[in-house]
Amino acid sequence: MRNRVSVRDDNPALWDRLILTLKKEGGKSEFVSRVENIKRNSYVLEMPVRQSGKYNLQKGDVVEIRYNRRDAAYTFKASIKDLFVDDTGSIEVKRVGETRREQRRKYVRLDILEEINYRILESPKNEDIGLSPAFQGSLLNISAGGFLFETEKQVLSDSLLIVKFNLKNQYSLENILAVVKRSERTDNGLSLVGSEFITRDNKAEFGLEKLDEYLPPGTATFDENLQRLIIQFIYNQQVKMRKEGKL
Repeated sequence: MRNRVSVRDDNPALWDRLILTLKKEGGKSEFVSRVENIKRNSYVLEMPVRQSGKYNLQKGDVVEIRYNRRDAAYTFKASIKDLFVDDTGSIEVKRVGETRREQRRKYVRLDILEEINYRILESPKNEDIGLSPAFQGSLLNISAGGFLFETEKQVLSDSLLIVKFNLKNQYSLENILAVVKRSERTDNGLSLVGSEFITRDNKAEFGLEKLDEYLPPGTATFDENLQRLIIQFIYNQQVKMRKEGKL
């Protein structure tokens, strides 16, 4: 009988999205990959795509692997066991440390590819307050708490955004306020921007009352109805993907 490898609920599963962080000589590089196969003490991954940093992965490198499960975010350390496994575009990593639970996930995040339009609000803490022209980007994932997108323009952390995007042509979100929590430049010259929705609860932190005259008509915070809409949308998409064998 063929031995089966048991997978704990908090360990990566097939096709899970992974972030690999390589720290070297005072710098670091981050890579994105997915799980192709699970072995006893190792994982075969799609050839990782570098998102930031200047270092490439080499055999013997130790990386930190970060991933999300349904309940929380987890990390563990692994060494690069082999590159180009069986002459394919895959690598094999061997676990060298225990899994650590980093944080409880407040919201489930869904990978998605949609166009996003955004305008940048100058911070009310500055003297010059204004609203930028509209820019475009690619929405990469979304949760009921925020979203990640990629754009040609360099967007600074703490920037305030007015965003507009569709969800699979089912829902249209327009003139929603968000704040940039992190922004980093990728090797292909684009900006990877992680943003958080601004809600009634955290609105006061951003001095938005000073910006009323600059906001387009209909601009609003992210309320409970929109949050429930996104939670339901993500749930429906996950059900559909499970039926299609993609999750």
